Amino acid sequence: MKIDREDLKKSKVKLTVELEPKELAEHFRSVYNRLSKGVKVDGFRAGKAPYKMVEGVLGYNKLLSEGLDEALNMSYQIAVGKEKLFPVSPPSVSIKKTPGFALDETDILDKLIFEIEVDVMPEVKLKDYSKAKVTVPKKRKAEDEEVQKILDQLMKQKATFKDRVGEIKDGDRIDISYEGYIKHVKIDKMCSKNHPLILGENTLIPGFEKNLVGMEKGQNKEFKIVFPKDYHDKEVAGKEAKFVVTLNDAKEVVLPKLDKSFSEQFGHDSVDKLKTEIKKSLEIEVDKEYKEKLESLVLEKMVGYIETELPDGLVDQEVDRILDGYREQIEKYNIKFEQYLQNSKKDIDSLRQEMRGQAEKNVKVGLLLGKIIEEQKIDHKSKEAGKKALEYLVKKLTK
Repeated sequence: MKIDREDLKKSKVKLTVELEPKELAEHFRSVYNRLSKGVKVDGFRAGKAPYKMVEGVLGYNKLLSEGLDEALNMSYQIAVGKEKLFPVSPPSVSIKKTPGFALDETDILDKLIFEIEVDVMPEVKLKDYSKAKVTVPKKRKAEDEEVQKILDQLMKQKATFKDRVGEIKDGDRIDISYEGYIKHVKIDKMCSKNHPLILGENTLIPGFEKNLVGMEKGQNKEFKIVFPKDYHDKEVAGKEAKFVVTLNDAKEVVLPKLDKSFSEQFGHDSVDKLKTEIKKSLEIEVDKEYKEKLESLVLEKMVGYIETELPDGLVDQEVDRILDGYREQIEKYNIKFEQYLQNSKKDIDSLRQEMRGQAEKNVKVGLLLGKIIEEQKIDHKSKEAGKKALEYLVKKLTK
């Protein structure tokens, strides 16, 4: 097997591979022996029929296609090993000369010549970072207001409800049906039946819920609202709409007393002990937030010390990962991703382009940590290798 190598830009390598008839015959016989075992020809045991009869059953094109596949796949693995390449994405293959299929090398008149282009692990150089430093941010404290906010949430979880008599107020749990119109035309996506919400939490269009305050159960009301210019649905952003709303039901939210009985529902025999436990949990969150902020600052600083060419394939894979996460996040809100793209007047290509900058940064961070693992002789097989490399950098840059 002859291999010619050409190093291209952006850590891409082109290999031109030639296989002689003798090498091809080995692959072709291997494929023929495998496929012929399943061929039944009257008068012959399986695998014992003459070649031409087997070819008539299987088809010449199938034999050639399978034979070339095996030759290409095995030759690719051998070529990558000989050239000591570390591919980071699937290769692109282009066949330049195709031989005919035969079992005897003397019947194979041409060589197999094909080109492979593959992205490989790039060379990474680190400039001298011995004097690199980051300013350590001030660590915030878990405040009493945050403790109270969590207490309020816990109280809402244990709330009871009673029918609201008279006008509804902020904090009431209500059920509404509404229809939305733009220029007297009803817009289906601006309509809903039996829509539940807590009045005052402002989960709907800005200004919508203010118009509901003071309504009574069974009442209908009309009002107009102008959608914000930066509203996520570009089709209605900045436009005036009329809404017709019916208040189907209204419940007053009755919060429990903040006492021993309430605390016991969460495994503590006093309100003070419950508050202490909440404070501890908040401090753990604050520590985690601080650690992540510090790591982010260090990585942001260190990425500037990397010298490398990013392979397009590696960046594309990272774009795929970011896009998958983004799609999952959108669909959590029961919004079809295709509908989101339509509403945002975007397409997959433009979205991928937007994500490319972050993807390149993420790839650089991965290469940086890999280089530190190598430099500091951290066991690269360990699941903690990346974590240890990052801990080393944080310690070094925050001395």
